[in-house]
Amino acid sequence: MYLQFRFACNISKTIKQFIKKTLRNQKKIFNFFVFLEFFVASTSFAQILNDSIQNVYGANTTLRFREYDIFRNKDTLYRVDTSLANFHLFDLPRKNRFLLQDLGNNLGTPAKPVFYTLPTQIGTQWGIRAYEAHKIASDSVYYYDTKSPYSDFFFVQGGRGQQIAGVEFSRNVKEKFNFGFRFQRTNTFRQYALSGNRTENAILEQYNAIVWASYKSASRRYRLLWHYHHFISPLKELGGVLGGDNPDVLFNYDDAQARLNGEPRSWQVYNRLRLYQQFAKDSTAKLALFHSIQFEKQRDNYVDNDLNTNRAFYLQNTPVAIIPDSYFQPNRIQDDYKYFLLTNQIGVKTDWKKMLVWGHFKRRDFGVNSFMKEFYTQRASENFLGAGLRMNLPFEAELEVNAEYLLGKKDYLLKGLLSQKYLKASFTSMSFSPAIVENAYISRVGGWNYRNRLANTFVQELWGQLQVPFRSVEIIPSLRYQIINNHIYFRRDTTGFIFPAQAQNTTIQLLQLGFETKFRLKRHFYFEQRIFYTEDLSRSNLFRFPRWLAVSSWYYEKALFKDALFVRAGIDGYFRTQYFADDYMPVMKQFYLQDAVLMRTYPVFDIFASIRIRKTRAFVKMSHINEGLMPAPHKGYEMTPFYAGLRRTFSLGLSWKLYD
Repeated sequence: MYLQFRFACNISKTIKQFIKKTLRNQKKIFNFFVFLEFFVASTSFAQILNDSIQNVYGANTTLRFREYDIFRNKDTLYRVDTSLANFHLFDLPRKNRFLLQDLGNNLGTPAKPVFYTLPTQIGTQWGIRAYEAHKIASDSVYYYDTKSPYSDFFFVQGGRGQQIAGVEFSRNVKEKFNFGFRFQRTNTFRQYALSGNRTENAILEQYNAIVWASYKSASRRYRLLWHYHHFISPLKELGGVLGGDNPDVLFNYDDAQARLNGEPRSWQVYNRLRLYQQFAKDSTAKLALFHSIQFEKQRDNYVDNDLNTNRAFYLQNTPVAIIPDSYFQPNRIQDDYKYFLLTNQIGVKTDWKKMLVWGHFKRRDFGVNSFMKEFYTQRASENFLGAGLRMNLPFEAELEVNAEYLLGKKDYLLKGLLSQKYLKASFTSMSFSPAIVENAYISRVGGWNYRNRLANTFVQELWGQLQVPFRSVEIIPSLRYQIINNHIYFRRDTTGFIFPAQAQNTTIQLLQLGFETKFRLKRHFYFEQRIFYTEDLSRSNLFRFPRWLAVSSWYYEKALFKDALFVRAGIDGYFRTQYFADDYMPVMKQFYLQDAVLMRTYPVFDIFASIRIRKTRAFVKMSHINEGLMPAPHKGYEMTPFYAGLRRTFSLGLSWKLYD
């Protein structure tokens, strides 16, 4: 067991060093991955052929799985996605059906959920989450089991200089050992305040890469899953449209000016290395020891060499910065934070009376280094105990319960999930510590020190969803009820400074009702609608969201030429009522409450057509076809104050999968 663990660690260390060295030169990374894919594929001539010399490889022989299922002793395998469903959705808000708020008409920008979302874990977190939606979460990583080399080349050319290009590859090097990678590059050009210089118009070049490997012994007693995730997002900050609170100015793209002058830049670099392994008593894994180790690093940086010119944007009415000019170079912001987290977890799981039961011990070691070491440096560790169970119930139902407690503090997590074919329900109760940046932060244009003054946030959530199928109609009502105590949020006061505040001893109640319908008309016409009604029952005014949000997709889908060609064409609609969306401060990468700029009630319509021919999928799309068709001031829509949504834009995309 010890030798197997050392072997796994050596593999992780070697591959990590290789990836780190490769990623130093970002301009050559795409060529590297394309070359690697073709090189590996060219060495794999051995193919399984049937008697008619036809290749039998395809989506049915290219399967994938998740750590989530392996841990729960599930043999669940997922096919690679070859459908046309939502294939045409590539920008973040539309991929998430407008349940995310970003900075409008550019790809790859900071984002946050429109509605309140519970954190995924307890304990002390870093607290800068503006790019979380762009990263690949640990529980979203797929590992592959392929019978042949698998690759997927994908490319999206959006309008006005927006582009996504990438490649994915995986193959079983040996029967029990698989290796793969995915690489994606996103480019964005500014959509307003255009310059005659193409280089100046390029504001984002984002890279998102992941490498994975999986192994299982011949006896199935030992399993190993490993991945390394690299994310970097340098962004030339514009600050939105100058005078963008006036819709006539905001939607006048050709003449609009940016609120920030010069070339302020922010960037985030994130790296994660994770290894999961389990040692079972026998091939059934009814009794197994499991272990996971994960190391994360995140660097958040912001530079502006023209502070005096942009002072009003950062500080509004405050004439003096937090850190005086004498401390740093005059007229300059240069914030730089480096955060690390090492999570080590070990435990045992066993089948007991038709239940899977597990327990674990987890330790987290974390720290922060800042550009002002004498004022802001932190090292700490936390220890957790946790347990869980999963059991099958009558009527093909499944119940899972998880519990975790932070030793020596008030943090805890208790979650139950009931899953059945027609019913899903969950209950969550948790208490979590304030984030590091909520407790203390120092910047040229903002700072605070609340250590030992902020209380834990306490949250309870009840969620349920009922699926009612009929012959050609499916109705899915849902309910979400949340109780939140000691909520921490960011705001800007009359002095101009942005800082966190806590609603101590205040109970907030949020209620969301959802209603989803799917029905088919005359075999090939499909209508899908999803509506949310959300209310702050406590009238706290600390959560800003549209009361009504609706998403629709009406399309025609049919297989032609003996299923050789699949076609889907239709229209997507999005609608939300007016609300005061959170504003965004790029220095701290935080969204904060504001009451000055109202996001107006507005519908958005896109038309699209997608096809699939054998291994190739393609789409064409016209986004926001109703731009300028409504009377003033409804010439367009806003995503964030001073940031307009996507303009009328033509886009096309392609995905080409190879199975040999």
